[in-house]
Amino acid sequence: MSTLINEIKFAFRQMLKNPGFTAVAIISLALGIGANTAIFNLINGIMLKSLPVRHPQELRVINWACFGYEINSFSGVTRQSKSGQHSSGSFPYPTYCDFRDQAAGFSDVIAFSDLGNLTVLVNGSAFTSDGLMVSGNFFKGYGAQILIGRPILPRDDLPGAEPVAVITYRAWERRFGLDPNVLGQTVVINKSGFTVVGVLPRRYAGPIAGDQADFYVPMAAQPQLKSWFPLESRNHWWLQIMGRLSPEASEPQVRTSLEVLFDQTLAVSTTKMKRPSILLEDGRRGPLMQRQRGARPLWVLQGVVALVLLIACANMAGMLLSRGAARQHEMTVRAAIGAGRWRLIRQSLIESLTLSLFAAVCGLITSSWIKTVIMNFITGSFGEIHFDMALDVRVLLFTLGVAVATTLLFGFLPALHVSGVNPSTGLQSARLRGASRARLGKVLVAMQVGLSLLLVAGTGLLVRSLVNLKNVDPGFDTENLLVFRLNAGDAGYDRTERIDYYESVSRSMAAIPGVNGVAYSSVSLLAGEIECSGFSLPGRPANPDEHLQANELTVSETFFSTMGIPLLRGRAFAGTDTQASTKVMMVNDAFVHACFSDENPVGHYVKVGDNEYQIIGVCGDTKYQSVRSEIAPTMYYSYRQAPAGSVSFEVRTVLPELSLVPAVRKVIASLDESIPIQELTTQTDLLNRTIIMERLSTTLCGSLALLAVVLACTGLYGLLAYHVAQRTREIGIRMALGARPQDVARPILRQAVLLAVIGVAIAMPVTLTLSQVMRSVVYGIKPHDPLTMIGAAMLMIAVVALAAWIPARRAARIDPMEALRYE
Repeated sequence: MSTLINEIKFAFRQMLKNPGFTAVAIISLALGIGANTAIFNLINGIMLKSLPVRHPQELRVINWACFGYEINSFSGVTRQSKSGQHSSGSFPYPTYCDFRDQAAGFSDVIAFSDLGNLTVLVNGSAFTSDGLMVSGNFFKGYGAQILIGRPILPRDDLPGAEPVAVITYRAWERRFGLDPNVLGQTVVINKSGFTVVGVLPRRYAGPIAGDQADFYVPMAAQPQLKSWFPLESRNHWWLQIMGRLSPEASEPQVRTSLEVLFDQTLAVSTTKMKRPSILLEDGRRGPLMQRQRGARPLWVLQGVVALVLLIACANMAGMLLSRGAARQHEMTVRAAIGAGRWRLIRQSLIESLTLSLFAAVCGLITSSWIKTVIMNFITGSFGEIHFDMALDVRVLLFTLGVAVATTLLFGFLPALHVSGVNPSTGLQSARLRGASRARLGKVLVAMQVGLSLLLVAGTGLLVRSLVNLKNVDPGFDTENLLVFRLNAGDAGYDRTERIDYYESVSRSMAAIPGVNGVAYSSVSLLAGEIECSGFSLPGRPANPDEHLQANELTVSETFFSTMGIPLLRGRAFAGTDTQASTKVMMVNDAFVHACFSDENPVGHYVKVGDNEYQIIGVCGDTKYQSVRSEIAPTMYYSYRQAPAGSVSFEVRTVLPELSLVPAVRKVIASLDESIPIQELTTQTDLLNRTIIMERLSTTLCGSLALLAVVLACTGLYGLLAYHVAQRTREIGIRMALGARPQDVARPILRQAVLLAVIGVAIAMPVTLTLSQVMRSVVYGIKPHDPLTMIGAAMLMIAVVALAAWIPARRAARIDPMEALRYE
């Protein structure tokens, strides 16, 4: 033990003795370790941490799956596997009741639904906030504790019960100033009063990924808060369901029980599914379907930062080899007085581990900064997103593991090399092992170049993909368009009053100087939202294996002209298309190609649910959910015939969009000051938000690629500088005998370029193979794009040549007389 302590003390003395080397080593490793820790911390917070509830391992998320479906009214997240299987976690309320009351193997079955933005009034102050509608047994089944007060109970979820609400600690702090008498106070949500009965703890996390909900209300509040999804309907799919398994339950039996009940739902509803089944998902982290949307970019980034750390390790190994040359005499003396090879290796590894541990501590600090930058980047585009990103044991163990791994990666080879001294010859010459050291140094440099190529090529693919996304034609004019939402439905307006109110807003907006077009729609294009419905074509033979589905949008008659969407056939909506007239719709060109081939669809009918609509016109195709989304069949309804509660306004202007904000606020306040403006932004900003992850990935990968190239060039520079220093006398003799400066510099540059070519040649097949991982990330470009790959290879060779120019230039300027006096 005393020997080990002495070796640790010696390692610290070595660090203090060589402050320059120590600083460079710790900074290089800290950047690599810090980047790895930061990305893993994000993955841990989003994907790996269990919910802070009672026995989270007992929770199961209930999803359905099928190979084709037709749903009249749907709200939620869907995904499609490579086999063509669709899956989702949205269910009708009666199905939840069946699961809760009849499913075997669960101690509790709970339901919840995101309410989105709510208009809230607290102590006379109005604001918008997110809410969650939950079943009466939610908090018991979910396993969440209450800080003060009580949770929502089953009796609160009965028709006619007094409206109650549970608030988060965040809402208690921000909206009530941590008032200890908050219980019993009334909070007005969408003009309905709710009594606060409980406050959740600070560390509470809801089941929805990135949960932003501050107000929890029972399902009994559905008529006031989410009336467009009636509780009694089996045709409206909008609830998410989780269950808590009983200790004696068997998952296959539970799944079978749920599938029997699910088939009963399908039998008495208009929903059609092909080969439906029930999936039980581990619920300890909540519904992973929502979390997995950001999982792939994060894992790709984890791979990228791992490459940077490998480059840093190779760089450190090269530095240790160079330092080992200076310590060759010391190691020979140690061996001569009895130190065995394992003792020398252990001493070198302890020195490397000491550097790694110091770098790990600095890396933890660096990771906190990197994580903050990334989260600020995301929240600046999407608003507040709440994940538990605090350091935990898993992150600390990961950092420690990375530190130990880096020690072995960069410390073992130099330790092995420097320990292989021969006492009988080591005192006679310190240069006998120089050739071996030089070869190993060249291998490390070639390795750094190859790994850097992976990052440079990946960054090139991301840059080109981002450019392609920015150049996508969304099908409408995104410039000079101000966008915001109003919710007259939450303010208590009925269908007729909503139509009149929104028309009044349109007329008032159109009168603002600089405005040349106003429209409104149920959903903003490129806002990440989507509405869709199943449909059928009356008069055509039904195909049981065909499930027709299309996106849908309810719009004002000025929508197409304001947005710049061309009318291809027929007519657009008019003021005469009212609830008293024939129900009409417009469709996009993709709908025509999917359902009518070359036939003119104008005049034909489409059945959606129980209603038939006559097609009156065909418009051009547009991107709907994001610029990445494929053009899909879309149905447009007249707002006068199907007035939604909330709408998005689109205001076309010849002025800078945000310059209209004061006038817009004044107009809205003059018409009804109780209706707040929500989600005020520009259409260009909405477009940019759809590619936020691509921008983040490109920025991070670009920064990491730059760091990797700098590290690789530093390693090459160190190798060549050491090479020149070792050959100073030889170079001086050659120049004294008549060699020109270019004759001295050329071999050094040639050696550097050769190392770069070797590194590129070895890494290129690996790069082409690993680039396939980015197939789902890049857009409009093949992962093995030749132009990008060749460009990355040429860039690496050019940068390496530039890095070699400094030592080559120094060698060419050696004074022969000084060189001959060298040593």
